[in-house]
Amino acid sequence: MDKIMRSAIRTIIYMMSACLILWAVLPEWKTVTLGLMVGLAASSMNAFLLKRRVNMLAQATLEEGSRRRGLGFGSRIATVLLVAMLAYRYPETLNMPAALIGSMVMPFVILVAGIIHNVKEDNSGKG
Repeated sequence: MDKIMRSAIRTIIYMMSACLILWAVLPEWKTVTLGLMVGLAASSMNAFLLKRRVNMLAQATLEEGSRRRGLGFGSRIATVLLVAMLAYRYPETLNMPAALIGSMVMPFVILVAGIIHNVKEDNSGKG
């Protein structure tokens, strides 16, 4: 899981750097690229929250007597809602559709990274 998350975060950083370059080069796309960057940042934060939640659930299953607690889904939704509120409040700075699209990118990046990791693991010649 750590290798998949590391490669997904690396991909998100590359995407954010591409958005930063486009923000500097294309002035008419500044709101779109900034919206994408804010959405990608929120998406990566949600991925870290989900990873932490999965680790907590794994620990809870190992320990007897502990029960589920916390606001895992609520905090992830609140992060996306914060991005939407910022884009709604400052439309001259952030593009709302770009921010919402950026906030939904990380699950797909993790999926692709997991598939690539699985294919590399299967073709490693072991087994």
